[in-house]
Amino acid sequence: MDERRRTTLRTIAETFAPSDARIDRVLLRAEQAIDSLTPGRRGEFNQLLDLLALPMRLGDPARAKILRALADSPVAKLRTGFATLKRLLLFLSYAESEPGSENPTWARLGYPGPRDDRGADDPVLPYASGRSGETVTADVVVIGSGAGGGVAAAAFARAGKKVVVLEAGLAFDARSMTQREIGMADLYLDAGLTATADLGIAILAGSTVGGGTTVNWCTSFRLPDRIAAEWAMEAGLPGLPDELAPHYAHLEHELGLARVAAHNANNRVILDGARALGVHAGEMPRNAPSDCGQGCGYCGFGCAYGKKRSTPRVFLPDVARNGGAIYAGAFVRTIAIAGRRATGVSVEQRVAPDDVRRFSVAAGLIVVAAGALRSPGILARSGVRSPALGRRLFLHPVSGVITEFDRDIVPFEGPMQSAYSDAYNYRAGNYGPKIEVAPSHPGVSSIALPWESREKHMAAMNGARRSAALIAVTRDRDPGSIDLDDEAQIRYRVSPFDGENLLAGIVGMADIAFAAGAARISTLHNAPIQIERSDWNAARREALGLDLQNRGVASNKQVFFSAHQMGTCALGSDKNLSVVDPAGKVWGYDNILVTDASLFPMASGVNPMLTIMAMASRVAAQNGGSLERRGAVTEATA
Repeated sequence: MDERRRTTLRTIAETFAPSDARIDRVLLRAEQAIDSLTPGRRGEFNQLLDLLALPMRLGDPARAKILRALADSPVAKLRTGFATLKRLLLFLSYAESEPGSENPTWARLGYPGPRDDRGADDPVLPYASGRSGETVTADVVVIGSGAGGGVAAAAFARAGKKVVVLEAGLAFDARSMTQREIGMADLYLDAGLTATADLGIAILAGSTVGGGTTVNWCTSFRLPDRIAAEWAMEAGLPGLPDELAPHYAHLEHELGLARVAAHNANNRVILDGARALGVHAGEMPRNAPSDCGQGCGYCGFGCAYGKKRSTPRVFLPDVARNGGAIYAGAFVRTIAIAGRRATGVSVEQRVAPDDVRRFSVAAGLIVVAAGALRSPGILARSGVRSPALGRRLFLHPVSGVITEFDRDIVPFEGPMQSAYSDAYNYRAGNYGPKIEVAPSHPGVSSIALPWESREKHMAAMNGARRSAALIAVTRDRDPGSIDLDDEAQIRYRVSPFDGENLLAGIVGMADIAFAAGAARISTLHNAPIQIERSDWNAARREALGLDLQNRGVASNKQVFFSAHQMGTCALGSDKNLSVVDPAGKVWGYDNILVTDASLFPMASGVNPMLTIMAMASRVAAQNGGSLERRGAVTEATA
């Protein structure tokens, strides 16, 4: 970044950031994040800085006014520019920290930062480093180590196969989990900056050993029967629900699913509000012990206590036990293919910033499980051609509401997700919003809250301890796609049908929040809708619905999130409509399997981790793998 752009970025940061932010540290981190972008995205960011160079030389009031104008602009690209700057600079303002030098904004917020009891004695997986030019041999190579890759790797290892796992992300054990938001750059795809091409949806996707299972919030649902029936019809596989049932049962046992012993105040809002309304309220099954998370709340940054039953804890150890190997920081460029058979993969492993090793892995079976956002690119770079490749991308777009109470909620402490409501989940057939909550740590909270001025944003952040963050996870009917080149741009717009369900979720969250005793609620629009408890009645509810419809769901007029990415290599019985055949093999190839969420023919409508695992177990079982242990007792029952 040249000095002119650096000066412009500093001026923008000083306009956005709270008065107690450490601007020099924010800018250092921001430049590192910008440098990590793909060339295309970095070029767009530099164009934005060039556009704002002259306006940002004006005084502070004028600069703030210009930035607000971008936020409300009828020009979509200008709203995208505002979203880019706001998310990057505010997140860093509240999240940057390091041991011995904690973020000064935390004292104002009453945020404690990392706990002093972390650092469990969790078994460390044995990781391998390649040598440039060598060829590693294995029976099976698995690309990715998350819910799909980890389960597939274990299934083949338990069946006696030598398995090599290649994970593009870095490796962290319990002792190296810092409980710092800034650490998301090491744990999430694109350093946590993944988003749709227009930034309309901010995307959280795990990118570390264990993938999403390392950083998710432990929610473990089966695919609902009514949606499983839809999948069976869409994929042309009428027996799919029955085939998945035994895999679910085995996984639920091995993962030791449990409800929490006590809900935190954040989750209690759903239970109290839904029960007061007389509508559905439920407790989530979680892949963690029932007493896990009491007072914690940091598992979105990886579990520092070794309690979350992620794939590194439950499944990947089987790879090493059977003579296999796990490579972290190992990016797979292509699969080598001869005719109908794959012979191996080419790997670039970053062992250190200045130490990149290029080698290959030869194997008789290739399992692609790099996630819905990366598996299509690997297949495309390897020469796989399919009209469905990269298509039918589902994101479960998430809307949110900030619900403020006259008491402390402390939404960053305790089990992160333990309650939900399906009261609005099937409002349009099998489509609608599932109401859940999100933990609210300062960095992510700062990008969700609207920014109208530094002072207003700081005041809103000061109320975060008293606020519950309700979210509406919306099953989307109308998919997007992902580009198959190295930029991998995500092409997705919320459709009118899905948008209506998203907006209905906002009204439903207001119902639940006020029934639970909220003092006020606020939407996440750039110009937020704020409603006091004393004003909430049937007429105000109807007016909220109309206001939401008038505002619509155009990109970057409010913040939407996604933590669930599905589709792009869909399973099916018709090779013209799917990428993968009923047994999980890529159409036209004898030994290339897919075992991640890209298999999904439709959105799941529930947090997908357990279904990804069940689908991976099913595919492995049809291709010589098995999760059954040979006379061993699982950790969950030991």
